[in-house]
Amino acid sequence: MSYDTIITSKGTITIASPIRKALGLRPGQKLKQSINKDNKVVLDPGTTFEEFEEIRERIVSQIPKEKLGLTGKALKDAIAQAWVADHR
Repeated sequence: MSYDTIITSKGTITIASPIRKALGLRPGQKLKQSINKDNKVVLDPGTTFEEFEEIRERIVSQIPKEKLGLTGKALKDAIAQAWVADHR
C-alpha cells in the first residue's frame, strides 16, 4: 500500500483512508511519531485500552487466587511466573 499526501502550512498530513482502516485508527486517537535509523517516519498507535484490558485479564487469570492481593515485588514475581508459564 502506498499513497501520496501533502503537508499543509501548519504541518499536518492526512493518512489515507485505506491505511487508517487497515490499522484501525480512529479520529482523535493519539499516535507516537519517531524517525527510524533509515530516516523514515514511524507512526505508532500504541496499545488501545481494549487491547490492554485483554492482556491484563489474560495475565491476571493465571495468578493464583491467594496471590491476587499482593503488591510490590511479590506481585511482580507472580506475574513473571504466570507469563513464563503461558509462553512455554
